[in-house]
Amino acid sequence: MNVAVIAGTPVDTQMGVELLRGRGVPARGYPVSPTPEEQTRFQVSSPAGREASMDVLLERIRADGPDRCLLYCNSLSAAIDAPALSARHGIPIWTPMDVYGEIARQYRRVGVLAANCQGAAGVERAMVNASPSILVLGAASLLLVQGVEAGEPPEELAERCALPGLLRFFEDNGAEAVVLGCTHFPYVRKALQKRTALPVIDPAQRLLELVLGKKTS
Repeated sequence: MNVAVIAGTPVDTQMGVELLRGRGVPARGYPVSPTPEEQTRFQVSSPAGREASMDVLLERIRADGPDRCLLYCNSLSAAIDAPALSARHGIPIWTPMDVYGEIARQYRRVGVLAANCQGAAGVERAMVNASPSILVLGAASLLLVQGVEAGEPPEELAERCALPGLLRFFEDNGAEAVVLGCTHFPYVRKALQKRTALPVIDPAQRLLELVLGKKTS
């Protein structure tokens, strides 16, 4: 097994690589953009241009030898058609969207914290498709992503980005859990959990199980 990790920037790409290498799985990173700002611009560019760029990247991955892909970026996953790319290039591709449907079937109402509105919309789409009765309370913060990329201490970042107030919003509106809707955000998961009694759910471990071919327990 050899996994290509595709993500928005070098930082979240490396997070995905480290997640796999922590399980002893060979992995190589393929960032799409150099910065969060450029990745957001990529996600809102023309669909044809996005697909062409991803085609070039997947051809490079196939030439390098990985036999499967982990698309470790929520908002990028929401902006491209991963199943179509997988079929076109003959390589399995897993994305965080594969996990959000499972989460949706466990709750009636959740708060989602995403990097941008592309990512929030993608998570909501995946959840509602899996469980039409679920209510998703969404929020997005590229400022939080920028702080993670800069290595700002999680506790300071949580306060600067007003996350306690956001968590109270989720609580006051009846959320049963807070779902991390960006692969940057495990960086602040502990800081979030300290500030709410709601479970803070990181889909990364379940996504890793899917990539490694493990079944749901």
